[in-house]
Amino acid sequence: MGYSREVYDAAMEILEKRRADARARAAALHERVAARHPRVREIEQEMAQSAIQVARAVLDGRDVEAAVERIKTQNLALQAELAGILAEEGAGQSDFEPRYHCPRCEDTGYVNGHVCDCLRSLLREEAYRRLSYAGPMQGADFDSLKLEYYPDTPDPRTGVVPRVRMKEVLTYCRCYADDFDTRSPSLLLRGPTGTGKTHVSLAIARKAVERGFGVVYGPAQMLLHRLEKEHFGRAEGSSEEMMTGCDLLILDDLGAEFSSPFYTSCLYNLINSRMLEARPTIISTNLGQNELMERYGEQITSRIIGTFVPLAFMGRDIRQIKLQQRIG
Repeated sequence: MGYSREVYDAAMEILEKRRADARARAAALHERVAARHPRVREIEQEMAQSAIQVARAVLDGRDVEAAVERIKTQNLALQAELAGILAEEGAGQSDFEPRYHCPRCEDTGYVNGHVCDCLRSLLREEAYRRLSYAGPMQGADFDSLKLEYYPDTPDPRTGVVPRVRMKEVLTYCRCYADDFDTRSPSLLLRGPTGTGKTHVSLAIARKAVERGFGVVYGPAQMLLHRLEKEHFGRAEGSSEEMMTGCDLLILDDLGAEFSSPFYTSCLYNLINSRMLEARPTIISTNLGQNELMERYGEQITSRIIGTFVPLAFMGRDIRQIKLQQRIG
């Protein structure tokens, strides 16, 4: 799993709290019952002496089998007495043991050295929660992006029918999301504002997170600004490591950020590092190839054009179409 350290730590913190709470509840019950019935502690002490009594029988050369049988009978009587006391309190002896949220791993997150399903679930939930902060996840799926939003007549400039083109694009992206792994190619989603690039990016991110992959998503402006703040000491964090090391990095709306040499340098480092490590990246932008070249230079543009799968989005601004439909 490629979840970031922040996601893993947050999930483990939840497990540690669950474990501590379970133990605290059991201890509180024990203290409450023992305070009302001092005999409880006496019974526990007597039962704890059992192993010592057996050891003494061995050292003294006595009949060990008879000693074990006698101690067993004593313990059964003590257990019955303890059960009677607990019954008066409406509890059972098992109530003195922690009731973990996940009995399988006892809220440790691991079973025999393997990740427990409860930890996997927490990792997905935490990654999804963080993803939701960066983008509007509600409705971010492929089914909600209807082809009817795209014109079914040829574009006068290109002769291409947007609806036909977008059916191909959406089919490719859906398959990409369904089959995503760390060997998937990088994608360049390019086209006019409002044609579904952000929606598709989030749909891919959502699917990847659901399948257990670590995803970092955000508008390019937000992610680059975060790197800037950490670099110049205005914030703490390990965003650069997180962005270069995640299973999938999604830079949305590249070109909308403020232009600065620092941002350009950060962008180059991100793209180049992930390219060298063969980690997939998705970039969405309104800029054409010439505009990318003019803004970011040859080093960045050549890497994007040369290694990313280009997907051309077409059509009208879907947000405007939906607005017109709402107001009639």
